[in-house]
Amino acid sequence: MFVDTHCHLYDAYFADKKAEIQSRALAAGVTTILLPNISAESIGALDAVEADYPQLKIGRMIGLHPCRVKEDWKDQLDQLEAHFRANPHQYMAVGEIGMDLYWDTTTKAMQAEALNHQLDWAVEWDLPIALHVRSSFKQLFPVLEEAQVRHNGKLRGVFHCFSGGKKQVKRALKLGDFYFGIGGSFSINRSSTDIVLKGIPKERLILETDAPYLTPKAFRGEKNEPSFIIEPAKVMAEVLEMDLYEVAAMTSQNAKQLFGLYA
Repeated sequence: MFVDTHCHLYDAYFADKKAEIQSRALAAGVTTILLPNISAESIGALDAVEADYPQLKIGRMIGLHPCRVKEDWKDQLDQLEAHFRANPHQYMAVGEIGMDLYWDTTTKAMQAEALNHQLDWAVEWDLPIALHVRSSFKQLFPVLEEAQVRHNGKLRGVFHCFSGGKKQVKRALKLGDFYFGIGGSFSINRSSTDIVLKGIPKERLILETDAPYLTPKAFRGEKNEPSFIIEPAKVMAEVLEMDLYEVAAMTSQNAKQLFGLYA
């Protein structure tokens, strides 16, 4: 059975497709879906998802997406922190958080400061983090490394939709207990990504869709959904010379280890 460790199932795209999405997910072997939050405004929709998909196990994260870090970021964090403290047992990770310098470089300093605040949450609340990193490995690694020193190595988490190369894998592993989210992007430019996938320890690999975004190559032209997790799973099976059942078991166990699933 598969765990989709990163899926925006509360996105408006899914609003009128809930039964079909759930049915196809179950048919593909997806039993558990983890939801990253993006802002104070999205938390209500995220919290409502569990009731809409009764046959799936739903896990929730809480955090401020770097693309939502604007002038009001401190107020956003205050709202999210208050919500967490009122509902501490409802969330299993802080995410998705990180740095995104693809769309806007002018907020770099704010993004770093907001990230540090949320890294402090993760340690205080004893939760893993889900990291969004786009065009920002160079800027993000020093923030993480300094925070890891500050917190005596207590940070742990996943590089969601990992887009780095061998050097980034090596540096991420040096950070400590960090995993790598493998999704649809690993099915597109195989000549570049297969070699990266081979270099990641098997015990640090987890699967994700990031649905409705990052649709795998086989379904290009469609919106992504949890059932499409089978595509990156097939890539992983081929590259690591495993069968699909082994990939499902391995990545589910890794997700359990990181996020404390079923504990």
